[in-house]
Amino acid sequence: MSATTIAPPRSAVLRAAGLRHRTTLLTLLTVMGVLALVLLLHGWYVHDGLHRVGADSCDPAADACLDRYKTFLHGDGASMLAAEPVVYVLGGAFGAFVGGPLLAREFEHGTVRFAWTQGAGRARWTVGTVTLVGGVLALVAALFGLLLRWWSAPLTLADGQFSPEHFVETWPVMTGRVVATFGAAVLAGAVLRRTLVAVGFGLVVSVALPFVAGSFRFHYRQPLEEPVHAMRTLALDGRWLGEVWYSDPAGNRIPTDEFYRHGNDFAQLQALVRDGGYTAHQVYQPADRFWPFQLIEAGWMLALGIAACAAAVWWVRRRAV
Repeated sequence: MSATTIAPPRSAVLRAAGLRHRTTLLTLLTVMGVLALVLLLHGWYVHDGLHRVGADSCDPAADACLDRYKTFLHGDGASMLAAEPVVYVLGGAFGAFVGGPLLAREFEHGTVRFAWTQGAGRARWTVGTVTLVGGVLALVAALFGLLLRWWSAPLTLADGQFSPEHFVETWPVMTGRVVATFGAAVLAGAVLRRTLVAVGFGLVVSVALPFVAGSFRFHYRQPLEEPVHAMRTLALDGRWLGEVWYSDPAGNRIPTDEFYRHGNDFAQLQALVRDGGYTAHQVYQPADRFWPFQLIEAGWMLALGIAACAAAVWWVRRRAV
């Protein structure tokens, strides 16, 4: 008479995954907690510096306000400018460091053979592991993105919230980027079975994603166009300015270099678009599209990460031995 193997319930699989990977989860929470504390202290210092020079409450269209902001950037804001590239790279890297070893280390150590004999099967064990660890990682990434949005707020006064650095640091895109990186690293670990290679692949994906997204982000929705009779390109309403082109008094579009040949300095060019019949045309995305763009980008990144995790489960189920 053969023995019947009873598959454990889903909750048991998740609990077992939590026990197996509790070191990874505790390390993630500890590292993110330390980083959050550092950002909170540094952010308080920088926001206080912005307030001391009065750049947080003045009219951004005024030259005096611009001078105050420049004073801030050369003083307390200098440390934020230096730290932002580090935060930019570090944000998505957590997905690689958590996802890379998740399956690859078990293959390297041979512990998958033990796990697959516990009644749940290789697919359920893999789904439980990826779901639990990936869910915790996504939640931590979202909270980290909320903190980063507050921390980087002083820099958006000059660059706008559509600036590439600020856009990828806001919580929806931050979450999507981390999940996509996590999924890519998990898949690489399942296929290649080498922790360092899987982590390295995840890091490459983390760095490449913002550049790939930035190449077509402006076209998530059809941009608007507005004729303006001024040379000033600073958008004080928070719009994302993509292109400026010029038309002559007859309404014909002319090359930018041809327009600039009509004036010797800024004052003459300003006179052309103000009184000389020439028109500057701004192609832009309005400020109220920031959050829809966040959700669009987070959506396809999350889908990419989930698809990579599903591919890893399929690989473990069908191909891994």
